[in-house]
Amino acid sequence: MQLLKDIKSISRCSIVWVFSTLSIFIAAVPALAQHPIDLQKLSASGEHLKAVTLYEVLPERSMTTDARIAAAKSAWALGLNQQASNGFDAVLRDAQITTDTRARLTLSRAIIEYQDEHYTNANLFAEKAISYLSESSPLRGRAYLLWGQSLSRMNAYSAAQEKLLAALNDSTTNDKAEIHFALGIVETKLGKYLQAEQHLKAIPTDHERASATVRMLASLALETHQNDRARFWIQKGRSDYPEAFIDSWGDYGLLEVALSKGEISAAREIFTEAKKQHPPSDPWLILMQAALEQFEWKKDINQTEAP
Repeated sequence: MQLLKDIKSISRCSIVWVFSTLSIFIAAVPALAQHPIDLQKLSASGEHLKAVTLYEVLPERSMTTDARIAAAKSAWALGLNQQASNGFDAVLRDAQITTDTRARLTLSRAIIEYQDEHYTNANLFAEKAISYLSESSPLRGRAYLLWGQSLSRMNAYSAAQEKLLAALNDSTTNDKAEIHFALGIVETKLGKYLQAEQHLKAIPTDHERASATVRMLASLALETHQNDRARFWIQKGRSDYPEAFIDSWGDYGLLEVALSKGEISAAREIFTEAKKQHPPSDPWLILMQAALEQFEWKKDINQTEAP
């Protein structure tokens, strides 16, 4: 198990070293595991290290398409993205594979490119995957989602919104929350705050994105000067998802709300408490001090100019 963790943490440029090390594990593969079907079984059961090792020693002439796919998936599971990409590409060059298989493998290539932060390539692979899917399906929904996410990473927000809305139409219930979250990000970038808020509120409170969603809703409320909503979302986040509000950003948001409502005493108290919990170099703490000083400076000027 520790070896597996070590392999997952290695740099992708160390693939050659990995496979030289893997050779010592050939003995760990059962004696009867000498056929492509055994490789598939090992991959399906999560024994990815053994599956990749077996792939290296099996004769090329005996390898089946399903076994090649299984080997590529196991390499991917081990974090060997380049090895996985090469495996998927080899299968995609086979003109005999079905359209469904071609679509799935092309989407897998898109995901790998996205993971490696090659967003232009991810965009192209996702678009190609969709070209094989003429009818609505969850697979097409996932391809549209990745296409939209890739475009978003490329700052093409309008195009990203279009693809994500298409993903929503094809998606299953399990995928909808991730799509709503992606739409919330994109529509915030586009200044479409009402639409962004609607999508973010559609994310279940027990979803893995829930804590980030509450923080985004608080940010939206601050951006649109909805003081009571901003205070509500920050307090809810601190109560329900404290790990997402462990920094001083929540204090900064509450101070901004207090100043906007003219609650100077509350703002000073928030700043005083924040200073006890965060170092002087904390960026949000510095912004809090600047905002408080600016408010008091303007207040002094107004009082001086008053008749």
